[in-house]
Amino acid sequence: MRPFYRQPLFIGLSLLIIAVIGYQVIFQQLLHRSQQLSFKQGAEFNQYLNLQLTRFSTLTDTLAYRPELQAVLTNTLSSSQQQQVSQLLADFTLASGSASIYLMDLNGDVVASSNYAAEVNFMDHNFAFRPYFTETIGANQSYVDYGLGWVSNERGIYFAATVYDAKQQTIGVLATKLNIDQLELAYQAIAGQSPLLFMLVDEEDTVLASNHAAWRLTWLGEEAVTRTRHPNTVLHALQVNKHQDIWQLRPEPVSKPMTQQQYVVAVQEQTQLPWQLIMLEPAATLTMQAWQFAISLCLLLAVILLASIYWRNKYQQQLQKALMLQQLEIAVTERTESLQQSNQQLQIEVQHRIDTEHELKQTQDQLLQAAKLATIGQLSASINHEINQPLTAMHSYLQNSQLLLKKGLYSDLQENLDKIAQMILRLNHIVKQFKGFSRKAANQPVTVELTSVLQNALGILQPSLQQQKINITVQHTDHVKVKIDPLQLEQVLINLLGNAIQAAEQHTTPRVRINIVQQAELAIVQIHDNGAGIEPHVMAQLFEPFFTTKQGSGLGLGLSISRQIVQSYHGSLTIENHPDGGAIVSLTLPRHHSE
Repeated sequence: MRPFYRQPLFIGLSLLIIAVIGYQVIFQQLLHRSQQLSFKQGAEFNQYLNLQLTRFSTLTDTLAYRPELQAVLTNTLSSSQQQQVSQLLADFTLASGSASIYLMDLNGDVVASSNYAAEVNFMDHNFAFRPYFTETIGANQSYVDYGLGWVSNERGIYFAATVYDAKQQTIGVLATKLNIDQLELAYQAIAGQSPLLFMLVDEEDTVLASNHAAWRLTWLGEEAVTRTRHPNTVLHALQVNKHQDIWQLRPEPVSKPMTQQQYVVAVQEQTQLPWQLIMLEPAATLTMQAWQFAISLCLLLAVILLASIYWRNKYQQQLQKALMLQQLEIAVTERTESLQQSNQQLQIEVQHRIDTEHELKQTQDQLLQAAKLATIGQLSASINHEINQPLTAMHSYLQNSQLLLKKGLYSDLQENLDKIAQMILRLNHIVKQFKGFSRKAANQPVTVELTSVLQNALGILQPSLQQQKINITVQHTDHVKVKIDPLQLEQVLINLLGNAIQAAEQHTTPRVRINIVQQAELAIVQIHDNGAGIEPHVMAQLFEPFFTTKQGSGLGLGLSISRQIVQSYHGSLTIENHPDGGAIVSLTLPRHHSE
């Protein structure tokens, strides 16, 4: 019988206890971290709020000393001048970012207002019932109040200051309104992506501002109430139930009055006003995170336990297998010796075959290079003519340049030097073409366009074409691509074109036609000369090594090597007599599609 601590029931209860303890520990840590974040973020917002309160209080106190306001209240201005004072208040409203600035006489009637030009304005309204008016007149000093706009129906903080005449007698009150919406938007900028919610609560437990719209103009009590500061507005109750740092209240007091949620709370006092800044974070988020960690911890412990059981069973199985392996080792050793002997013999045979293939490859490369050099030898006469002609012209230009230098004809001398430079570039181009053609192919297939390789081959054969006055016509389809070693393909084309040129020389008007087409997945190059064609008894031997119809020239390797090159790239090379006379060579290769 297994010990009790290995019983599934005991293991399950242990994991459950660990989960509960882990939840309690992690929840307390998350609660502490949440409060730290709340205090930090609340302090930043409180600092911003104090700056705004100070800024608008200072603005109101400063504007109250303007002589224009005193003139309006003492009735020493005309109606047009009074309108100019309202425009002045409008300018200050725009510059300060406040909602409105307006001036009231001792009766509370508005005599100048920044929104005088708006359809809904404060002109001729009486705000004597407002606390910010009565408190400012009664105490004869500045006052800050909160309320819902009687005309605008917008929440705002009101900054009021007394206006004095020349004898320092109170003659009116100047009020500046800051919309609460601006503070809520400012909090969003400060908080960023933080999940924290906030309430700005006054001394009557009324929620003045919040980034949760459902809490605005509610209160922390049990039943809905109405108050004079918020005319025609019912303050719905949040029914707050406080348990130390966790409060339970309504998240939607209007739409869902029966629903309550728990929030982690951090309270900060407002230093300039008898208000409180309350920071809240939904406790459900912390609860979920704590349970996720606790469950993850249990799952980790369960995985570790299962892994230990698995490795213990695996260890026992390995002990059993070890006995079987000992019995197999002897048989394996004997069989291994036999296989080693066979393997050594096979390695000797494989190495012999590799050496043979390497020698064959070297021989093929040597034949390819020999065919190239033979082609260059056949073209040497035309090459010499192509090089000697510009060299002779350069010599003449040099002699002429010496005479022009002595005579001081520098412009003509410069023209001669330009012509000499052009001829040097021409010689360099000729030598570069043959130098590239003569080097050994790297046998590295790349994607090339047939027209580009054909132009290189024609460039090498250009001296022969000019000397023999061969008419070359090329018809091609654009962007026909194959994957091949470009030097090997160039060698094949030079061999085929060289044969076509020699066949066409016998005609009075030698002509070679080249056509590049594509059919389905094939790329085809056709070379048609107007020579005498190929004798039937010769046709069967054209591709045999060292067979040639050229008397006194050629090694008889050109067509044989060309076919080998084309077939190594899964292509074909055929030669036929054309119905219109002459021979036609068809070079076929698989097309390559660009990715």
